[in-house]
Amino acid sequence: MADDAVELIPAERMLACIEGVLVALGVPAADAAVVAEALVEADLTGVDSHGIHLLTMYVERLRGGQIRPVTDITVIDDSGATVWLDAHLGLGQVAARRATEVLVDRATDHGVATVAVREATHLGALGVHTRRVAEQGLVCLCVQNGPTVVPPHGGVTPLFSTNPLSYAVPTGRHPTIVYDIATTAVAGNKILLAQRRGDPTIPEGWANDEKGRPTTDTRAASVWSLQWFGGHKGYGLGLFVEILAGVLAGSSFGRTEHTDSDVHGRGRVAKGFTFVALDPDRFVGRAELRDRVDALIDDIVGSDPAEGVERIVVPGMFEAERRAARLVDGVPLPTPLVDDLDGVAAALGAPTLRPEET
Repeated sequence: MADDAVELIPAERMLACIEGVLVALGVPAADAAVVAEALVEADLTGVDSHGIHLLTMYVERLRGGQIRPVTDITVIDDSGATVWLDAHLGLGQVAARRATEVLVDRATDHGVATVAVREATHLGALGVHTRRVAEQGLVCLCVQNGPTVVPPHGGVTPLFSTNPLSYAVPTGRHPTIVYDIATTAVAGNKILLAQRRGDPTIPEGWANDEKGRPTTDTRAASVWSLQWFGGHKGYGLGLFVEILAGVLAGSSFGRTEHTDSDVHGRGRVAKGFTFVALDPDRFVGRAELRDRVDALIDDIVGSDPAEGVERIVVPGMFEAERRAARLVDGVPLPTPLVDDLDGVAAALGAPTLRPEET
């Protein structure tokens, strides 16, 4: 039976816990802060599948040598508007921060820029990264592939990751538009989170069992057999993500692993990702774009809702509202998760989520 108990944890305590745990495992303090910010931002906006619950996975992979604590990023090629980087299995959020810093500079210089990264690890919620770029005035797209957990449409052999994509668009009066989805029906972490909570069922259309049969049984559901959203349509998008983030970026893809890595064979956790940014100043201008996007949003949210629909929104609106509320009230975390994370933190001498007893 699912444990419905939750605790409201302030964002500040979450940040301190994550940073403390990562630093104890050899991650430089500045990099630990980048990872902590990304995880907590996901939880603040309600993307709980990509929030602090991932910390235990990162701890296991850092201890197992599958993620390097020091993210050493090297430049493979720099052609001005295009930059190709290798993250050498460092922390994904740190690699994404470096990639987006380069992206903003180059898109501002050239009007458009693409930064591809091979041999990264888990980026968390892509929307955290695309939103940062959009808040600097650029239109941004990010795609990412990863370990093989999803079969092609109609198959049972895992060849793809959930292959997410995210875009973000600057606004003026309204919250930044941020669209962040897996090309599968859900992210695999939602299955894991449901299993951790003890939920007896998952929604129809999320996943298959080990034999590729659709299931709503949480225990039978396999993160190795997720369903594509929209069937062949999601599969087609997922394939394009695989090409941009894996094939083009020179990282692992399908059954083909990036063989140049000196950590090859430690367990496949590598991910490739590609960012693209457009500078509105080369078109209508940044200020004009914000005004025009605001006008479009006004048209959308002011349109007539269907029967039974309370309101019409655009991507990023609900998340902005949740973020404002959770910054005040705290982030609701399941009690079993808090227990697990506090156990990890205490063992490493890091700050816990619950206040220490005195």
